[in-house]
Amino acid sequence: MRALFRRSLLWKLVGINLLVVGIAILVAALTIRQFADRIFADIMQEYAIRLEFMHSLFMETLARSLVQASLVAGGIGLLMSLVLFRTVVRPLRGMMAMAGRISSGDYAARARIESADEVGSLADSLNTMAAALGTLERLRKDLVANVAHELRTPLANLRGYLEAMGDGVTPASPEAIGSLHEEVMRLVRLVEALQALSLFDAHLSRLRMDAVDMAGLVRRLLDMRRKEFQSKRIAVQSEVAVNGQVRADPDLLSQALHNLIDNALKYTAEGGGVTVQVNPGNRGIRIAVSNTSEIVPEDLPYIFERFYRGDKSRSRASGGAGIGLSIVKEVARVHGGEVGVSSQGGLTTVWLTLA
Repeated sequence: MRALFRRSLLWKLVGINLLVVGIAILVAALTIRQFADRIFADIMQEYAIRLEFMHSLFMETLARSLVQASLVAGGIGLLMSLVLFRTVVRPLRGMMAMAGRISSGDYAARARIESADEVGSLADSLNTMAAALGTLERLRKDLVANVAHELRTPLANLRGYLEAMGDGVTPASPEAIGSLHEEVMRLVRLVEALQALSLFDAHLSRLRMDAVDMAGLVRRLLDMRRKEFQSKRIAVQSEVAVNGQVRADPDLLSQALHNLIDNALKYTAEGGGVTVQVNPGNRGIRIAVSNTSEIVPEDLPYIFERFYRGDKSRSRASGGAGIGLSIVKEVARVHGGEVGVSSQGGLTTVWLTLA
């Protein structure tokens, strides 16, 4: 029981309050006694009354009155402390219970916000943290499932081809070797993307700022994918309104723009269109890639999250792992910029800014 009292915030607060009340009563009693004793002695001397007996009677009565008043004040203080401190401790106990549920994996737990003071602000912060943890846990599960799928598919294909070749069922033809190479490259791309993200996470990415010709970079990247656009009959346009060169890390900027173009190519239907725009922004430049497709509203807040994919079946068929836009976000961050997306009227635009 004593250990419980020592651990209970309620009893700590009550004890502190009673200590303050007790000190105040003691100081008040000593002060009253000193002044009353002096006043009483002056009155007794003025009226020539025998001092010893009356003084003793007066002090006894005063002491008894002070003790009674102290007990009454202490009792009232104790009751009021219990009532007031329970209102403070109750929401804290609720937060403790919420923290216990979160530690056991229940990220739907929420604390009641009963006031607008510091305790209420703490409850709101805990609720925000729980929501963020829930989102992270969901994304973690998606990450595990997606990585497992992305690894399982090419590994299963590699195993099938190699076993068939080993059994003599399939000859080691150039076509078979080409298929094996394609599956290996899928694994290589996945590992390289994961490594790029790990470098950003570990803050190992060092910017090598240099002058970048945006018009030349856009033209070069579009030329690299020209055959893929033509095979899907996708019309491609570029609008570079930045004169001269911009300061950025050439490799990272090229990687971010490549990922934006690659994302647009994957999600643009046959016969659609893609537009790359580079314009001056409020701070630095704004790079936007638009394509004729539309993202459902519930997917918009998550498209820059790692391994998040709205249309999972289509992205898997095209070999995506949901990492490209995460890298775009990190490239913008290390350049002091930001990312964003809009999707309406059959047109989706993904953009990043560089400070």
